[in-house]
Amino acid sequence: MDRFAGEVRQNRTAKTLLRANSKRFDPESAVDGGGGDVLEALLLRRSEDLRCVDVMCQYVGESCACRLARALDRRGASLRVLDVSGNALRALPSVLWTIPTLEALDVSDNALALSDVPFDDLIAKWENVAPRLKYLNVSRNVALLDALHGRVDDVVRDMARRGVELVL
Repeated sequence: MDRFAGEVRQNRTAKTLLRANSKRFDPESAVDGGGGDVLEALLLRRSEDLRCVDVMCQYVGESCACRLARALDRRGASLRVLDVSGNALRALPSVLWTIPTLEALDVSDNALALSDVPFDDLIAKWENVAPRLKYLNVSRNVALLDALHGRVDDVVRDMARRGVELVL
């Protein structure tokens, strides 16, 4: 993961959602030559930023994917590196898998289930599902790994054929 993050220029990296949502990374400013940078790396390892503040959400006060989903909707179109490890997330936003530039994703040490990582689509429909993905870390997601039981070798082999380093 570090090798991917190291390739991204510092001014194109955000370590908080506030920074990711700032005008600096406004896609219209970047496209129109207004001086904005595209967001290429979002590093939210063990981040308090993912604590839900929506009183209508069942996970208010806990880590929740809703804030991440909003940031990815607004600024994620050019994202290459995403690290949300160690946040006890129970789900991932579906928009994550539609980012065409995503190369490295670390979702380790969360509470994800097999339904949160679409392995079948990542293998069979790779042209449309995170087509540039090269690194995926799903380690320390107990429910996800338990659900892969019996398929681990096949998934690892198929992801490697696709060119993805899969860390279990």
